[in-house]
Amino acid sequence: MKYTFLCFLLIWLAALPLRAQTAGDSLPTERRYPLKSFIAPAVLGGSGAVLLGHPTREPFTGRHLSYADDYLRFGPYGLRAALQLAGVKPAVRLGDEIAVTILSNVVMAGVTEGLKRTVQSTRPDGSDRRSFPSGHAAVAFTGAELLHQAYKHRSPWISVAGYAMATATAVLRVGNADHHWADVLAGAGIGIASVKITYAVYPLIKRKLFRTAGTAGRPK
Repeated sequence: MKYTFLCFLLIWLAALPLRAQTAGDSLPTERRYPLKSFIAPAVLGGSGAVLLGHPTREPFTGRHLSYADDYLRFGPYGLRAALQLAGVKPAVRLGDEIAVTILSNVVMAGVTEGLKRTVQSTRPDGSDRRSFPSGHAAVAFTGAELLHQAYKHRSPWISVAGYAMATATAVLRVGNADHHWADVLAGAGIGIASVKITYAVYPLIKRKLFRTAGTAGRPK
């Protein structure tokens, strides 16, 4: 099962960015995503896959630390909304930002749920077999990467704040005996990769939609 996940991860991370590099000028940010931008999520996801066969949550031994992780996972999204309300403009237009947010979360949720159903790893507390990967970590790191992409041009500390909240969420999931380290590492990798993949393919999707709309609007 571990090697199946590794193969899936490598194909998922490699195929889309290669296609995106041939797409020309990209929307909404006019950035391209070479393979090197996927190194961090690949390392995180790969580390999770390697540890999947050796589940551990050391140095934690207790059962519960805090309920904060249930709320903290949405922290990066809240910070992004607060910056918008404060008039701090992101690097992308609002419509595009909403679109990439929705698409990123759809990709993240699909991959996370698919792996939970396939791997069926038991949680540390034995409550069910949906431990791998961590959905809380995936949500938190999706939000952190979206925040980073939208505001890294403003200040690196905005990105630091987002990733600090995501990391705290992951650590609390392990500390609360909801997950092993493998689960949150994989969740983090999935969250980051989902955003990067969305930013890579969104220009293609938008261009095709505009082309289809333009064709439909032409008189026959």
